[in-house]
Amino acid sequence: MKVIKRDGRTQDFEIDKIKLTLERVSDEINMPFTHGDVERVAHAIERSINNIGTDTITSSKIHEIVIGELNTLGFIEIAKAYDGYKKSFKG
Repeated sequence: MKVIKRDGRTQDFEIDKIKLTLERVSDEINMPFTHGDVERVAHAIERSINNIGTDTITSSKIHEIVIGELNTLGFIEIAKAYDGYKKSFKG
């Protein structure tokens, strides 16, 4: 799967990048994920992305999916922090 970044570049989808970001965000708000939490969220994100059924996805759609899965799984505060963290970057 290819990710179309905001600036138009494409790169391979890497769930490990999302995992790392989620770990950082959860640590920053003093609500660290357990290894099991990270894996459960990552699995849900990958499942949602794969269900789209295309070879490409925009980074903004991935962002939307991550927020949705965090909320669905009960990680509301981490979802809010992730949303703010990702919006502070341009790419």
